[in-house]
Amino acid sequence: MEFEEQARKFIEELPYRQGEYAGRNWGHPWHSLCSYHGKLKPAIAHMLVRDFTEPKDVIFDPLCGVGTIPFEACIQGRVGIGNDLSRMAYAVTKAKVQHPVKEDAYIILKRLEDYIEGNKSKFDIEPPPYSDFGFNGKIPAYFEKNTYCEILAAREFFMKRKEITGPECMVLAAMLHILHGNRPYALSRNSHPLTPYAPTGEFVYKNVIEHIHDKLNIAYKKADLSKAYTGKSIHNDFSRVTINDVGAVDWIITSPPFTGSLRFYIQNWMRLWFVGWENEDFKQADMDFLEAKQKKNMDIYFDFFEMCSNVLKSDGKMILHLGNSKVCNMAEELTKRSVKYFDVVYGGGENVAAIEKHGIADKGATFEHQYLFLQKK
Repeated sequence: MEFEEQARKFIEELPYRQGEYAGRNWGHPWHSLCSYHGKLKPAIAHMLVRDFTEPKDVIFDPLCGVGTIPFEACIQGRVGIGNDLSRMAYAVTKAKVQHPVKEDAYIILKRLEDYIEGNKSKFDIEPPPYSDFGFNGKIPAYFEKNTYCEILAAREFFMKRKEITGPECMVLAAMLHILHGNRPYALSRNSHPLTPYAPTGEFVYKNVIEHIHDKLNIAYKKADLSKAYTGKSIHNDFSRVTINDVGAVDWIITSPPFTGSLRFYIQNWMRLWFVGWENEDFKQADMDFLEAKQKKNMDIYFDFFEMCSNVLKSDGKMILHLGNSKVCNMAEELTKRSVKYFDVVYGGGENVAAIEKHGIADKGATFEHQYLFLQKK
């Protein structure tokens, strides 16, 4: 089937809204390895990979977040490659696309346990570290004192790893997931799993290693990745990605940050803090991340499309999942900036004005999800 015909059929049918795929929790359990605000719905990634690509294709997402698209590529017998500037996103993606075996993850967990035992006491000081830092609340207010000392030791353990391995990423992803939430798995007092709203409830000690162990157990019990391909995770600014990093790819499938959305680094602030962000990093983020840059000038996408063209094979194709909001019609603006390198094969959209809010008060101003189907010139 021709690309244009496939695209038209996809927009007419929106297969991810049919049957079981429409369920909120549909998808491989590892899509939920770590909660993340703004994550692409796994069913959308699944259908884009299934309906447009072929087994063994190399699929690259240069703005991958927590790796929904590259992971979906890997479990469907493709090579999934993801890139993100966020160290948190990079680590969670690496855990998913390298899917390390359980035994290797537990070796890292034992090393982490030993490190926490040997270092937690040095964080037992007054006032507690980071007493003046936090967005919805100051960090020490979220945790019982001894739990917090263990968290600080665990944070130091991971910050010392400049080149983090797949098994280390697996343990880190589990740790990031349990950091805050509103259920017993969470280390925090009662908060929210996506955005750490100001905590409530009692200060109760929770053992960090036990909670990570429980999360890993659940993840591995639900995982059959024996037939999945192994992919690659890259930690870089998209504009610096070259063919040396990814090779020549068959497809680029990606969902850039929506212009009407909230800043991911504020929504995910505590998890970013855990992977090493300090106050200055949050101030610098507006200068570094596409999400903020595009609000000032959409011309940043000229560089984006040049990079995409450079890494795609001569007959390579690209699919963009975008957001139309009161602020900006992304499909329209990106089309203008793609014409030097790409032909627009087809475009269409899905009205999402009434979409569920998952307990988050502000989902941004996006009222339509748009799709652009592009062919490299």
